[in-house]
Amino acid sequence: MAGWQPAATTSTLIPPMMYQLIADFPQQLEKAIALGRTITAPTPAQEIRNIVVAGMGGSGIGANIVEKLVSQSLALPYQITKTYTVPASVGKHTLFIACSFSGGTEETLAALEQAEAQGATVFAITSGGKLLEIAQAKGYGHVILPNEAPCPRAFIGYAIVQLLYALHKFGFIDDNFEKGLEASVTRLKNTQESIQSPAKALASRFKGRQVILYADQQIEPLLVRFQQQINENAKQLCHINVVPEMNHNELVGWGLPAEQYDHMALLWIRHNNEHNRVAKRIDICKTRLNSKAGVALEINAEGNTSVEQALYLIHLFDWVSYYLAEENGVDAFEIEPIIYLKNELAKF
Repeated sequence: MAGWQPAATTSTLIPPMMYQLIADFPQQLEKAIALGRTITAPTPAQEIRNIVVAGMGGSGIGANIVEKLVSQSLALPYQITKTYTVPASVGKHTLFIACSFSGGTEETLAALEQAEAQGATVFAITSGGKLLEIAQAKGYGHVILPNEAPCPRAFIGYAIVQLLYALHKFGFIDDNFEKGLEASVTRLKNTQESIQSPAKALASRFKGRQVILYADQQIEPLLVRFQQQINENAKQLCHINVVPEMNHNELVGWGLPAEQYDHMALLWIRHNNEHNRVAKRIDICKTRLNSKAGVALEINAEGNTSVEQALYLIHLFDWVSYYLAEENGVDAFEIEPIIYLKNELAKF
């Protein structure tokens, strides 16, 4: 099987770390569902009128994905902060959810401190670290994630599922999402090979090209997740934009002769919940842009619900990024530039 390497001390073949983490995604979702059902939401001292989630990297994009998944059922304003501060709207009527897989994300901890000062109700999602210490010491509601490997981006399933359950346990959404989660576990367990095959094909077409991802605005966080995985796993840059916004600006950027775009690999990502006008816009744009890009491709999300389609795309995209790493001859697990930055910041 592609990507397998011989072990150092045995003749048995073992998969590289990132390969195994991706392959275990369906099982991760299964464990995340069981964990989510154990969440106990504390009763807020004041009526909750808005929700703010703080998170970076995999925790942050998990919050963005949840935002889209609950947009038609969550009646409260829902914001995400990915920096050291929180909006002025955070106060005693705010549910502030701090998400940090490691529990040591400095931006999230700083945002938590400010949210506390402004009187918010706090809930924490973490595997440990300083965030868990604060939650336990101050009696905040929290859920402890399994720390199975030092690779937060590989555990986005926990981030998404725990956020959904937290919103449910606080009474802000119903439990309809559970059916999508359970269906996703079954689908992904049964379709590993059929997902890996197109992933390998996409990776081979992406090699050596500038990857451009376009889709309906409804699934923009999934594009961001794909971009992040191409960045971190394949060590390659990637550009994304969404319809209809790109129709008002970026579309004109394709106005040069076709040879200027020969190095680009354009991927359209489609799903069955596209607004009918957005679908027409995409179809029209394809007739112009596909003839210019060196490579032009299209994939469709699989699943009967938004939750199923989102988790299918996450799993497919993770495999693409893994096989693209192989194509590029790089270690999908290694993130030396991020570690270097954190070490340098620790000096100040």
